[in-house]
Amino acid sequence: MGGDRPVGTGGVAASPTGPPPGHPGEAETLHVMASFTPARALLMLTTGLTCLLMAGGALIGALIGGGPVALGAAVCAGLVGMVGSLIVRRRAMAHFAMAQRQAGQRGYAEGIAHGVLIHVTAYEAAVFPRTGPHGVSAEEREARRTIAYRMAALDEVPQRVRLAAADALALLDKTDREGAEEALARLATTVRLEYSRL
Repeated sequence: MGGDRPVGTGGVAASPTGPPPGHPGEAETLHVMASFTPARALLMLTTGLTCLLMAGGALIGALIGGGPVALGAAVCAGLVGMVGSLIVRRRAMAHFAMAQRQAGQRGYAEGIAHGVLIHVTAYEAAVFPRTGPHGVSAEEREARRTIAYRMAALDEVPQRVRLAAADALALLDKTDREGAEEALARLATTVRLEYSRL
């Protein structure tokens, strides 16, 4: 009666601007999810397994010889679990680091190959400008040609991409429009197929 206030379930006034006080917001939830890294997941897993080993050792020791034996068995099982966890964690972290390096190398090589495609296409636009034969100056055309050749000559460019780019550049130098379009299509297909399996 004192005004039309929206009421949620349980008689709690609903807030039109966000979650009620004490309720974790969306940003906090996303932060918790983002911080759950593979290293943290592995740490939690190995810690849980170590605790289970300690509990199992304590239970077996209690069944065999009472309190002192249970304590000793729990300590021994915990030490074994800790050593095993450290070994597993070290190997897993080395595997994670290697996978990250390989992913970075593949991403860099893929970016270089796409850069070759972009610059060869830019040179094609200078050779056959949409605005007519005088739409691009000779200096700009030569500059785009130089950049395209330099990109195609980089050591990081895969061999298949390099050969396809060389064919396209040679046809562009000859101003063979039909052949250059076909060569550019082959170059684009080569770049896509080279990294679709990654």
